[in-house]
Amino acid sequence: MTSLSPNAQLVSAVFDEVAKGNGAPFWEACHDDVVWRTIGHGSWSGEFVGKQTIIDEIFRPLNRVLVERATRPVRLIDGGQVVVLQARGEGLTHDGRRYDNDYAFVIHFREGKIARYEEYCDTDLIARVLPDRIAAKSMPKPEPSGPGHPLRRSVEGTRR
Repeated sequence: MTSLSPNAQLVSAVFDEVAKGNGAPFWEACHDDVVWRTIGHGSWSGEFVGKQTIIDEIFRPLNRVLVERATRPVRLIDGGQVVVLQARGEGLTHDGRRYDNDYAFVIHFREGKIARYEEYCDTDLIARVLPDRIAAKSMPKPEPSGPGHPLRRSVEGTRR
């Protein structure tokens, strides 16, 4: 049996936590100048540089649109300095629409930390289910009613 590289071990550990709703280890594993690229030409697509920019431009708007979000690892491909993770996303919008997407994340490392993160997914699903990213930035964050409400879980790890 072949053992995983340190980078693949890190991706595995990080996404085990992400699947539980803890996104903090993801950000800890990233360089401050990490580059996030989502394929396509829609408003959610593009290249974003730096942790705070990624949080502000992708995750905060996404968390205004989705009341439930989870990303579960399916398959890990160990390429050493480049690790590929296939994952299944499960989400629910504030208006009750399912946002369940399949992902391939191509994760590039530099000095043991994530330097570049490329997200490949169904961009047609994004366009059909999610609002424009810029419009989402100005939406109020949905608040599920009552403690213990089933829609309270989130995987962002960016509540600052």
